Amino acid sequence: MSATLAGVATAAIFAIGAVRTPRPALYVAAVAVVLLVWDLPRPGSGATEIHMLDVGQGDAVALRTQRGRWIIVDVGRGWTGGDAAQTTVLPHLRRYGGRVAALILSHPHMDHIGGATTLLEATRPAALYDAGFVAPGGGYRRALETAQRLGIPWRRPTPGDSLVVDEVVLTFLAPDSAWTSTLHDANDASVVVMARIGARRMLFTGDAELAEETWLLANTPHALRADVLKVGHHGSRTSTSPAFLAAVQPAAALISVGAGNDYRHPSPGTLDALSTAGAHILRTDHVGPIVVRTDGRSLSIHADGRTWHAPP
Repeated sequence: MSATLAGVATAAIFAIGAVRTPRPALYVAAVAVVLLVWDLPRPGSGATEIHMLDVGQGDAVALRTQRGRWIIVDVGRGWTGGDAAQTTVLPHLRRYGGRVAALILSHPHMDHIGGATTLLEATRPAALYDAGFVAPGGGYRRALETAQRLGIPWRRPTPGDSLVVDEVVLTFLAPDSAWTSTLHDANDASVVVMARIGARRMLFTGDAELAEETWLLANTPHALRADVLKVGHHGSRTSTSPAFLAAVQPAAALISVGAGNDYRHPSPGTLDALSTAGAHILRTDHVGPIVVRTDGRSLSIHADGRTWHAPP
């Protein structure tokens, strides 16, 4: 990161620091940050659900606990006069009901955070998590300022931190702030988080590229195994290396991507690598929204009127 960007990042984190004091329902442990939300939620489905929403060329994933609470990982694109939170994410949440317990922003690119301000204002989540890596453009700054104005606590997770909402245990694996301070590309400063529900795991990688995958392999190689992989950077050829796939060993790979996008995502090479690794591939440009459902033992994926069952 350039000295200018480093200074901006420090200023942004300092400015939002006034709201980092936890609310009464938030307790900070010595090693992990554990979130317990005590409001009365609308009942869930009896299973944990992970909804990959179809937001075109962007990312928006909503985890729904068995008690009906939500954890949102990215909120899709923004454009002049609107964003994916308005058109897709909020209508989806309202259809099901339930409180947003946390919003996690993987990195400050607009195809991931374009709807952040809208979602913060509409749902007032209990906490906002992001890596604190500042990129050009005002979308990230507006999200931080909105969180500060609404009194929403801001957290900068570090590798090893945990977030617990009902039966869902999230473990943050990256980024490491010392390492990312040398970066110029926000993609490789993506928040990488493992969601664990019982014996089942799903890995969220944001737009992590080969450099961050290499860092993960060097620092947390035994923590990467997952049943379901949210494929990094929309299936770009700069992500999802064979070595990374060998560590994750996903039974299923989900790709959030826009039909006919200008980047030609996903890359044929990435699709070949996923197929070679034995992963069942689902992409939003082909099947629309994707729902992963698990009770902590069995796991199924539902899309386009079809159901796929993961091996035991």
